[in-house]
Amino acid sequence: MTPAPQQSPATQQGAEHAPGEGEPVSTLASAAPSAAADPPQTAADQPAGADDAAAVDDDEAPSAQAARIYFGAEPMGMLAAMQPWSPDDDALVEPAEGAEAPPAQPQSHETVAAKGEVTGAGHHPKSPAERLGLMGAARIKAEKCLANAVYFEARAEPVRGQVAVAQVVMNRVFSGYYPNNVCGVVYQRAHRRRFACQFSFACGGASERAVDEPDAWKRAKEIARDTLDGKLWLPDVGKATHYHAYWVRPIWVREMHKLDRIGVHTFYRPRNWGSGADAPVWGDAATTSETVKKL
Repeated sequence: MTPAPQQSPATQQGAEHAPGEGEPVSTLASAAPSAAADPPQTAADQPAGADDAAAVDDDEAPSAQAARIYFGAEPMGMLAAMQPWSPDDDALVEPAEGAEAPPAQPQSHETVAAKGEVTGAGHHPKSPAERLGLMGAARIKAEKCLANAVYFEARAEPVRGQVAVAQVVMNRVFSGYYPNNVCGVVYQRAHRRRFACQFSFACGGASERAVDEPDAWKRAKEIARDTLDGKLWLPDVGKATHYHAYWVRPIWVREMHKLDRIGVHTFYRPRNWGSGADAPVWGDAATTSETVKKL
């Protein structure tokens, strides 16, 4: 067995220094064995192409030189020169062994929500007022009709129960089964006999439509405003389009899917209308909870 070549004293001394002390790391990493261990080769002993290889070593790639300087070791394999990254190039990420790969990012043609469903800098769902294009006098009229429904149908109910009535009105507006505007839904069939109205107060006399509780009226107007602005949404009421008080038993209840009960009212959606998944949603439970506390 041929003994391993011995390091020269200069190399041994350099190996005792930590990087940054004594000789530069590049000198330590590239120090050759002692000439005594291997006699120098003559030009005739060198293989063909040795001069070319030497030239490559003298003019090695910048990335290889960087490896020598910063890591104190010969670079592993052949390293090509570093190339600038183009913004059009895909980023290549190799996760550590045993680590989970990062989740795939959506491509540029993918969207988080359907077009037309969000608006504004925060990409919040479109509010009912935005969907209906309510501005100016039209907004004032819609808000008044919605406040009337809340006040006369549910002013004695908990705030959530009043919000639920406003939500039913707006669900009807967007359902495709009722008029597509707030006042049309609230006063549907109001010109007919008393019990033909969708909301009983609309067929009552003037005495039944008198506002005599200022605080309750103020709250009803705030609920109407916040509902149209998309700040109130009760997930448990969801896409309900009907409700009734516990002391009545309408015949249509047999065709309904029960969703929730708040105060004296139970809320439903017709079974044959489906879940209403394609109907709009606005607001969220957290914002609604905070808003209800202030009402």
